Amino acid sequence: MSTSLTAPDPSPATQLRPIGPVDLAAERAALGPALEDAVLRVVRSGAYVLGPEVERFEQDFARHHRSPNPGVGVANGTDALIVALRALGVKAGDHVVTSPFTFFASAGAIAWIGAVPRLADVELDTALLDPRAAEAAIDARTTCVLPVHLYGQLADVRAFRALADHRRITVLEDAAQCHGAERDGYRAGELGDAAAFSFYPTKNLGACGEGGLVLSRRADVVARAKRLRDHGSPAKYQHAEIGTNSRLQGLQGAVLNVKLPHLDRWNARRRAIAARYDAAFADCAELTLVRAAPDATHVYHQYAVRVTGTVPRATVLEALQAQKIAAAVHYPTPVHFQEAARSWGYAPGAFPNAERLAREVVCLPVHPFLSDADVERVASATLAAVRGRG
Repeated sequence: MSTSLTAPDPSPATQLRPIGPVDLAAERAALGPALEDAVLRVVRSGAYVLGPEVERFEQDFARHHRSPNPGVGVANGTDALIVALRALGVKAGDHVVTSPFTFFASAGAIAWIGAVPRLADVELDTALLDPRAAEAAIDARTTCVLPVHLYGQLADVRAFRALADHRRITVLEDAAQCHGAERDGYRAGELGDAAAFSFYPTKNLGACGEGGLVLSRRADVVARAKRLRDHGSPAKYQHAEIGTNSRLQGLQGAVLNVKLPHLDRWNARRRAIAARYDAAFADCAELTLVRAAPDATHVYHQYAVRVTGTVPRATVLEALQAQKIAAAVHYPTPVHFQEAARSWGYAPGAFPNAERLAREVVCLPVHPFLSDADVERVASATLAAVRGRG
């Protein structure tokens, strides 16, 4: 007697296609053979470090951000911050004001060169460094303020420019998450003394590996940044100061050259997705949106909401994970709570807005290769989760 075995019907969740925070495979497919051709071109040329592909990207990216000087390509976004700080003349023992609600590299780069991070609270509605709080944190040893352009929108650079001019300090913009963003008609690097970008693969403009770049409207800062990235060398075997080895690779320059012409279109799709989320969540009392600032062209590196209802954030994340939706928390631990920041002297409660955001924020998928159906699915699942129906 034979027995037939019938597999149980899969649950609806097991049939769902995963929705991730990025889709690098879809991006690669959209670019066609151009990416592989660019990489092969560099391999055949042998120009693996800096070289013509990097020079072209330094010029084109600067033009895209309306900078009068070519960019300075470096190995990664953290090096961009470190090189820019030193190019601006920040020295060991100086104080630099920045945000406690960001990736640790923003403050860590300050400490790495021997300067002292001075933290100031963020605006609760935008999660951006508050210019008034930053001004209150400035002291006699402060030489720079470092606002972070978080989630894809610029901090109030006009306010920071006015503050810096009044206090005779410099402005370094952490632009790792805001390729192509604008505020009040300005792009990153137009008002600050320098801006530091990252091209980590998950960024709006990502390399096939690590990459970074410094932009500056000041020719002296660009010249010094170029020296610092190459052992302080203005010419071969001449070393004017102590620098480092942080040069953008030719392969990454070629990849970024292929992707840069698509950036504005990809950013526009991110904005369209964010608008759909905004509409879906408009009447949801359990969610509070992280607001786009007035007169900002947000590029939505992340789409952030705050879970402010009765359902715990951890429960919401679990419900979304069960639906194969990769929501994330950026960032779960404020900078001043980190073990590495203990010596900076800040205690819990020092920055209540940053600490509240760290407890409440959830970032939903917003990459440009999501379909409208994907966006509807994420929105519906999020609404169900925050209302306890997930």
